[in-house]
Amino acid sequence: MVSQLTALTALMSFGIVMFIIGAVRRHPDSLNIFLVANRNIGTWVGALSVASTWIWAPALFIAAQKAFQQGLPGLMWFTVPNVGCLVMFAFIAPRIRNAFPKGYTLPQYIAHRFDTKTHAVYLFAFLCLQICSLAVQLIAGAALFNIISGFPYMIGVILLAVTFTSYSLIDGLRASIRTDLFQMIIILAGMVILVPWAIIKGGGWMAVASGFGGFSGEFTSIFDPYVAYSFGITVTIGLMSGPVGDQQHWQRAFSFKQSHVRKGYLVGALIFAVVPLGMSLLGFIAAGNPDAAPAVYASAVPAQQVGPEVIRTLLPSWCLLVFMVMILCGLASTGDSALCAGGSLIAVDIYRKYIRPEASDKETLRISRIAVFGIALVAVSIALIPGITILSLFLFYGTLRSSTLMPTLVMIFKKDMPASGMFWGVLLAIIFGLPMYIYGVLSNNIDIKVGANIGIIFISLLLPLLVAAIQKTKKEKKEENSL
Repeated sequence: MVSQLTALTALMSFGIVMFIIGAVRRHPDSLNIFLVANRNIGTWVGALSVASTWIWAPALFIAAQKAFQQGLPGLMWFTVPNVGCLVMFAFIAPRIRNAFPKGYTLPQYIAHRFDTKTHAVYLFAFLCLQICSLAVQLIAGAALFNIISGFPYMIGVILLAVTFTSYSLIDGLRASIRTDLFQMIIILAGMVILVPWAIIKGGGWMAVASGFGGFSGEFTSIFDPYVAYSFGITVTIGLMSGPVGDQQHWQRAFSFKQSHVRKGYLVGALIFAVVPLGMSLLGFIAAGNPDAAPAVYASAVPAQQVGPEVIRTLLPSWCLLVFMVMILCGLASTGDSALCAGGSLIAVDIYRKYIRPEASDKETLRISRIAVFGIALVAVSIALIPGITILSLFLFYGTLRSSTLMPTLVMIFKKDMPASGMFWGVLLAIIFGLPMYIYGVLSNNIDIKVGANIGIIFISLLLPLLVAAIQKTKKEKKEENSL
């Protein structure tokens, strides 16, 4: 669709601009600045960073895809949990922040409140998630550039990794937040230009309305039971687990001014909602007007590419380049956040806890920078494994993330939660859920996929509550016997 030289120019230019924005240091080196932006982020800056971080590249594709394939119900099940999870986090995060105001990571709070093995299982889930999340951004970006321009996949992976790592190494989370603001503005500006123009060229609002039932026209009810069962349950569990099971968002919760956490996440949820709602209009146009995406109807292009295909068909060629830059923004906002989050986990939860508890802030900061570089190398190595896919990594870290959702929620609202219940709840949910869910996806069995997701939630909720009830009963009997 574009030349390799154009793709390389876009990628290099984007990387240089991000480095200039992200690498500017206004303060001397400080652990608090590098890991939590000095805990001084205000509502609007934080909200734009939250929204940008929650947008990863496929999200710019999937909203259009679900609108095209399953109409309004597909869009609803993709958008409502996506926004709802940020709203839920807005009410959860302040509780941890108030209880642990000087913290850096959620696993650090787990170690503070529970025991070493519970901390270890949380740390494993959180750190694997950051590495796999970064690898997914590298795979998605390099593959997209390869499809659009024939740009070599390996070089794309390396250049993207260098871009994300360059400014993250210098100023940490503060650099990530500064670039998030720029990236969010680019994404919103691109949508303001491309989406209304495509609507006009594609037949206007009549074409959009004609696509509300999907390209087949059969999904007329927003509460369609097939969409709810085959897509809604799974995606809701996965998305609602997102911020709670992800250090990227806990790191931002610790970086807000303490009184601004809730408001920042609520505003961030509203800003984020604009993106899937706007991108879905491209899917509705394609569903209502087959001439807007003929390659998709001819199966020459997969349905996931329906958004850029509408842009390619209806608009001038330079518009596809604008969309490519929007994708780069989505990749970078999550990629650099994963690096910063992973660096905090290794420096605080591994080095300072298990290796050198007496380490100074300066030494811990140095380890965090080394960790950022190391995570980038590991993610690049994963992305270059022959046959590796976004799906395989997403299944792995999505299961890890879901397994920590219910124990974390229970822990927040139940003060006397025993450590053993937390540990076994997370561990057994992973052991049960990961192989079952992967089998369900590989065999394309909807029942197994749904059962695995429900099983993860059930196990990770039941075990902590069951252990707590048993220990409470034993304590009461012991008190009765002592009387």
